[in-house]
Amino acid sequence: MKQVSNLQELETAVNLNGEMVVSKNDRNKIIIMSMEEYKKKLMKEKIEKNLLKAEEDIENERVRDADDLFKEWNAKYGI
Repeated sequence: MKQVSNLQELETAVNLNGEMVVSKNDRNKIIIMSMEEYKKKLMKEKIEKNLLKAEEDIENERVRDADDLFKEWNAKYGI
């Protein structure tokens, strides 16, 4: 693990690694990450949440046939 002593070194380390763990005496760990890495993490969490919900919907038979749905939309909205 690399030690940094100033803000410029910290920024460089985060840019190289995407994120960095900051700690003092192995306590109160903080993770610093780039905005790009943070956005990727949020997107991944959102996708996982939606996939879990979709799997739950399938298991509980809360699904519809796509052809029937599209026919309904076409009749109702003309699309």
